[in-house]
Amino acid sequence: MRPQLFCLPHAGGSSAGFAPWSRHVASHVRVRPVELPGRGTRWDEPPPDRLATLVVDLATRIRAEADGPYLLYGHSFGALLAYELAHALRPSLGEPAALLVSGRNGPGVSHPSIPLYGLPRDRLLEQLRELDGVPIALLDKPDLIDPFLPVLRADARLAELYRRGRHPVLSCPVRALAGESDPLVDPAGLHRWSEETTADCLVEIVPAGHMLASRPAFLAWLRRTLNALTAEA
Repeated sequence: MRPQLFCLPHAGGSSAGFAPWSRHVASHVRVRPVELPGRGTRWDEPPPDRLATLVVDLATRIRAEADGPYLLYGHSFGALLAYELAHALRPSLGEPAALLVSGRNGPGVSHPSIPLYGLPRDRLLEQLRELDGVPIALLDKPDLIDPFLPVLRADARLAELYRRGRHPVLSCPVRALAGESDPLVDPAGLHRWSEETTADCLVEIVPAGHMLASRPAFLAWLRRTLNALTAEA
């Protein structure tokens, strides 16, 4: 049976962003998007205000769905969630077959930019425009963008205030990716993912910005990475 790939979204993101992935990697894994409170099918739930509470919630949901070997993937804020879940799931499911992350320096590196979560609305939208964090078509439509902002602020607060806990080092492979023009990642910080595992950590930088998941270079990396990891299993 193909392993499951549990996918964690960026700040403000939802599971819908992973819907197209199955057609790209279905021969390697079963894609399992993870929905966070306050969006998508969990729209009526309050957005998370404590990282520990969110990790417990998501770990419970993943344990209920897991049926064998699994991998974790997360982008930006989702990379931190994937990392925390690798530790939270360790006692019950064992470590993931691999931890895949993008758009985030290693968890031992503090967030590199000014905090977004407390910015005034116009300044926040300006920053999101620079990060390609919201589709341009939505930026000038308050009726569509404003309901999305509280969830984004809640996620951004957790990401920007994050500090690595006293976790033991993992023993699963780590694969880390970033766009070369991503203002939130630098090569030295990306390589610090290697501190989090005793296994191999492969780091790659591709032509892209922060929001790279739809870029051909990202999809090529994802297929190549999953092909190698599942061939080794």
